[in-house]
Amino acid sequence: MKNTKTHYLENDYRIESLVQILNGLENSIATLKDRMATYSWYDGIFFLEDAEPIYGLAFIAMQNYIYGSIKDLAETTSDKATYLKIESNHKGYTKTKIELIIGLANYIKHRDEENLHKPTKEILESFNLKQRGEISSSPIFEGLTILNEQWNLKDIMEDISQWRTKLLFRVIA
Repeated sequence: MKNTKTHYLENDYRIESLVQILNGLENSIATLKDRMATYSWYDGIFFLEDAEPIYGLAFIAMQNYIYGSIKDLAETTSDKATYLKIESNHKGYTKTKIELIIGLANYIKHRDEENLHKPTKEILESFNLKQRGEISSSPIFEGLTILNEQWNLKDIMEDISQWRTKLLFRVIA
């Protein structure tokens, strides 16, 4: 007979909130795409200008989920840097996907300040992301492309959910 016992921490009560947030943000992006298809004056640059803060909010929500999961499973965030690295570095880079998500969330929150915090700057640099420049080369869009070429937030969320499972088994081991 198969053991069907589940560890109580396997229940991810945070994921539903993240799903709802990302669904709402994806609806906002769809509205911008419809606008681009409807109005000839609304070009790709307008789309990027309007979409950057929306995708930024998605990264902030993901960051909240990641840090909340660390707190739930490890009972402290004091060693969060270690938990962000439980997966291998993302292909061709020196940091993990989870670290990139954290860096992008911090970037969008602090992009208008004189200088980004050192850890955020290091993450962006490790993925060869420029901190200033044209909207088309925003770290948000270039980071999205690194995480998912189609900019699919649900796929990125799935990656985060898989990371949470690895974190769970590391913590309860």
